[in-house]
Amino acid sequence: MDRNVPKSLRDALSFIADYIETPVPPVRTALSAAFGHVLAEDVTASVCLPRFDNSAMDGFAVRSNDIGADGTAVLKVGQTITAGQTVVPDLRPGEAARIMTGALIPRGADRVVVQEAATLDGETVRLRVQPGAKPHIRRTGEDVSRGERLLEAGTRIGPGQVALLTALGLRSVLVSPRPKVALLSTGDELVEHPDSLAPGQIFDTNRPMLSHMLQAAGADVTDLGIARDDPEAILARLVDAAADHDLLISSGGASVGFADHLTHIVSRRGFLEFWKLDMRPGKPVGFGDVDDCPILLLPGNPLAAAVGFALVGRPILARLAGRRIEEDGFLHLPVDRPLSKPAGRIEVLLGRLRANGRDRTSVVEPLPYQGSASLRSLALADVMIVLQPGQTEIAAGEGVATLPVWQ
Repeated sequence: MDRNVPKSLRDALSFIADYIETPVPPVRTALSAAFGHVLAEDVTASVCLPRFDNSAMDGFAVRSNDIGADGTAVLKVGQTITAGQTVVPDLRPGEAARIMTGALIPRGADRVVVQEAATLDGETVRLRVQPGAKPHIRRTGEDVSRGERLLEAGTRIGPGQVALLTALGLRSVLVSPRPKVALLSTGDELVEHPDSLAPGQIFDTNRPMLSHMLQAAGADVTDLGIARDDPEAILARLVDAAADHDLLISSGGASVGFADHLTHIVSRRGFLEFWKLDMRPGKPVGFGDVDDCPILLLPGNPLAAAVGFALVGRPILARLAGRRIEEDGFLHLPVDRPLSKPAGRIEVLLGRLRANGRDRTSVVEPLPYQGSASLRSLALADVMIVLQPGQTEIAAGEGVATLPVWQ
């Protein structure tokens, strides 16, 4: 590695954005299977929404000219219109049409009087319209106009997007496939849960944690299991997975004592582009390639691994999915107590969200346990508090950058 190797998180993300030039090729998929994918094309409305004038409330469709100056009227109920009814006679003067929410507005009607302001009396209805009352009609195209660009390429398809695309009548969309990620844990001390433990052994917590974080970020995960601290065994698994995956991730084996092995393993079939960033925890994060497949090397300590994935791994997945890597995708919230840290590096703390006083606005409460191996903190945390290199003294109530731990 040369002297221009990224050391800051900003430089690392810029490097990754340039390094992954071509995202995973897009595919067309049925809308029913598109949830969680990223759009690879803009979506433009081919129809209006609503598609027709319809009632926003249960009530009575009327002509405004039939409402007296005092806001009252007694009208004959000429028809009942239900949601889904496709043939609706015109509304004649002096008549009202009983109408259900979502039903087609009859031609001639220009307002709906809500049923709470109506009294039925046989075949007539007495209505009272309050001054300034809404017409309670959803007009054609008031939500979406034909030809309007609604969703941009790079948008993650969630429940709201599925609802919109369904309403537009789309059967399929062009999406970026979920990146295929192979996940490996390394370390002689690791044991697969729930086997028995010998003295000096621990259960592998990183792999299940990272697997769920990957899936939440939109990846398809292949579990490569645990590899012992044997360079040949690790290399064999990585090379085998590189052939049919978009990204490799390993955790463990990034300590100073194993660094030479790690560099050697990657450089035998690729290149270690950078290793160690100016952040804590998560400093021993590395990035490179094995047989032209990108690889992210994460520390073995659980909190450090989670931080490394949140700050570096998620942007890699975004780039593979064809999205831009945002330099500031954080939510800024006030912290509930003073904080301090050394200058010159990013420092990440775990925190919980809580409501602040009477106004119930959200504030961030840093957790008291912040060790890089603290599983207790990870279990209690809602967000990561990301303090920038220039921040040294943060006052209570001052805004800090936060990122969801498990998004």
